[in-house]
Amino acid sequence: MSKNILIFVCLLMVNFGWSQQKESDRLKKDQQELLKKIDFTEKLLQDTKQSQTNISESLNLLDRKIQYRQDLLNNLDIQLSQIDAEIANLQIEIIQLEQQIIKHKEQYKKMIVQAYNMRNDQAALIFILSSESFNQANKRMEYLDQLQKYRKDQIRKITSAKEELEAKLALLETKRNEKKNLASSKVNEQSKYIKDREKQKVTIEELKGKEQQLQDELAEQKRKNKELQNAINAAINKEILAEKKKNNNKPPSMEDTKEIELSNKGFEANKGRLPWPVKKGEVSRGFGRQPHPVYSTVFTNNDGIDISTVKGSTVRSVYEGEVSSIVVIGGAGKAVIIKHGNYRTIYSNLQETYVSSGDKVTAKQEIGALLVNPNGTSVVHFEIRLVSAEGNISIINPTYWLYR
Repeated sequence: MSKNILIFVCLLMVNFGWSQQKESDRLKKDQQELLKKIDFTEKLLQDTKQSQTNISESLNLLDRKIQYRQDLLNNLDIQLSQIDAEIANLQIEIIQLEQQIIKHKEQYKKMIVQAYNMRNDQAALIFILSSESFNQANKRMEYLDQLQKYRKDQIRKITSAKEELEAKLALLETKRNEKKNLASSKVNEQSKYIKDREKQKVTIEELKGKEQQLQDELAEQKRKNKELQNAINAAINKEILAEKKKNNNKPPSMEDTKEIELSNKGFEANKGRLPWPVKKGEVSRGFGRQPHPVYSTVFTNNDGIDISTVKGSTVRSVYEGEVSSIVVIGGAGKAVIIKHGNYRTIYSNLQETYVSSGDKVTAKQEIGALLVNPNGTSVVHFEIRLVSAEGNISIINPTYWLYR
């Protein structure tokens, strides 16, 4: 094997080991994140445990918790597979080191025999003086010197190989313990996963006798959603008319156009990176057509996403902008609409607001506090709208805009 090929192989092995370590670190980080999400979802479920209201929210949270459990089990399976591969590689390296030590010892034994023949200075001197020429004597002197250096080098190699072997054996023991702990965690999580699935089945069975409550809840959701959408559309349409009137009274300028373009570009450039409207939360109802948690033939439509959080949480703006409207919805609190160029973000279910129309806000600035539900939790309803140059309003799925 040439020197260049040897260097390439060594670099490839180092890079592979580094990649494996990075993947292991990522999996461990994901594992901790999933555990945090499960704990937070469990806290929200505990808050709703004694309540007979918001049944859909409780079931959605339970579904989310079960999904996190499944993700965690998949994560543990990958980690176990990875550590099995690491253990197998270590065992191969240990065998190679043991064979290397045996080889070095055999070579060292041969040198000891040669050294025994030259066991004193007189024998070495006779070996040199018995040379047939000065050149041969010089080579014999070099030979004796190289023999001594080689013997010391073999001792160093044996010592180094033994130290490396001990380190590999210690690492192997660490990996075996790590595998044992991971396997134990997996058994524990499997048990919890089964319990959550059983709880889900029992909850759905119990709810079959509460059809009227569920129907009332569904009707109330639809009523509030319709009122909210009417109020939001009316507020945005009012903004559009006011903006058109303002623009008709003022000739357009290149500076104004440029500022609007930069604002729009800034918001769009942060798609998938926007902060959540609450510091802690779980999506309890997704965007669009959503199946009812009990009635398989019943669907609801959501123009945004609902995020369950701890009671009384504050709501924050996901991006800098201007408060364009504050809407009051009967029986459903208040909603704040923030303008980001041609985009609008809407925050509903607020008990009180900390901003007024026309206020400039920054990203993550607190804009209000949420209502507290009878079940002891709070839910923020979050929407994104896009207003075209012609005044058309498009509903945007917020899921893809928030950082995950």
